[in-house]
Amino acid sequence: MTARFWTRLMAVALGGFFGGALREAVELVVTLPGYPLGTVVVNLTGTFLSAFLTDLFADHWHFSQEFADFTLVGVLGAYTTFSTSILDMATRLSLMAATGYLVLSVLGSVGMVLLARRLAKEVK
Repeated sequence: MTARFWTRLMAVALGGFFGGALREAVELVVTLPGYPLGTVVVNLTGTFLSAFLTDLFADHWHFSQEFADFTLVGVLGAYTTFSTSILDMATRLSLMAATGYLVLSVLGSVGMVLLARRLAKEVK
């Protein structure tokens, strides 16, 4: 493996540290009893930042691939994975396909949670 591989990997790892810490900070500060407001804020701001920075990096700011990896994959990847899926959906799919993707993702994820909880009870 090349030095560039390790440099990019370390950029993602370091970004992940900061993104995870930032996510936790938002979760601790932005609260509403009985509602995951912090998560909503993280998902919405992560989606905005992901789209905004992707466009700026592509069209205006010409940073190194390592900096893009640090920011987009590391920081925002640890901050929220929701933004990545929404950005992909909005840029790669038609409205009908995007709607189907969103419904499948949400319902499928809820189904996976229910299945995981059921299986976890069996393991205990």
